[in-house]
Amino acid sequence: MSDHRRRVSVLAAGAVSLALLASPLATVAQDEEAMASVSEACQAENLDEMLKNPGRLTLSTDNPSFPPWWGGDPAEGSGWEVSYPPSGEGYEGGVAHAVAAALGFAPDQIDWLQNAVFELAFAPGPKDFDWHMAQISIRPKRAEAIDFSDPYFDANQSLVGIAGTDIENVASIADLKDKNLGAAVATTSLQFIQEAIQPDAEAQVFNDNAAALQALQNGTIDGLVVDLNTAFYNVAVQLEGGTIVGQFPVSAQADQMGMVLEQGNLLLACVNEALQVVKDSGQLQEIFEATITTAQEVPVLE
Repeated sequence: MSDHRRRVSVLAAGAVSLALLASPLATVAQDEEAMASVSEACQAENLDEMLKNPGRLTLSTDNPSFPPWWGGDPAEGSGWEVSYPPSGEGYEGGVAHAVAAALGFAPDQIDWLQNAVFELAFAPGPKDFDWHMAQISIRPKRAEAIDFSDPYFDANQSLVGIAGTDIENVASIADLKDKNLGAAVATTSLQFIQEAIQPDAEAQVFNDNAAALQALQNGTIDGLVVDLNTAFYNVAVQLEGGTIVGQFPVSAQADQMGMVLEQGNLLLACVNEALQVVKDSGQLQEIFEATITTAQEVPVLE
């Protein structure tokens, strides 16, 4: 392993259950001072012509949705798997509710849609949501078909493997040239393999992270590339004997996440204004600390 390490603030394996108990909704109650910072044009009562359903906010995320991005126990009969986005728990759940609150929407004025196919959310064409959040990285090619909000999270990629296998000996990107790597389709993780790592063998592409994790577990691939925060959940909950081999420096691929809106949606300016209010008020940092809390050293692969 490389001795080059940096301390990052991430959800460590041993802290998963504790972090998920903290609901960011406690930090996103509507704040009169914060609300006053949103222009009159962006207050809920003036947004009807921009909304899919007047008087209500229609939000979307993937189903299943996973910690640390989402949390809460799925309500019986709701159809949600693993997490329950209406709970406001998890990082993205907290941010979604905070931005909604800054615009003037209470949790009971939000309708949630379930997206079962990752890339459909940013495919060309009309959308049935006001905005969608599911760790969607801001990329120029994607922005040809949809509009992105300003970023609400900066992420970097990481490498997940199985303890005791050869991939644990990897100490640099160059060491991955002869490895069989995989990632979910249409993700920046797959792009990172293809453009930054460029292994000798073509990257294996999976329909979703669940299929990729199964391939890693059964030895079909040597390593899986995912964003760092997702890696901690993979190792803590989803993999037997899983280990984070290392993280890749942000300089190798800056990965900013944004909310997805239908292209040309006039709501975009107000979403960005509300997000800035959430940032300036300190709520964004509070949500981060409530959901992605434990500092842990992870090797950097350069």
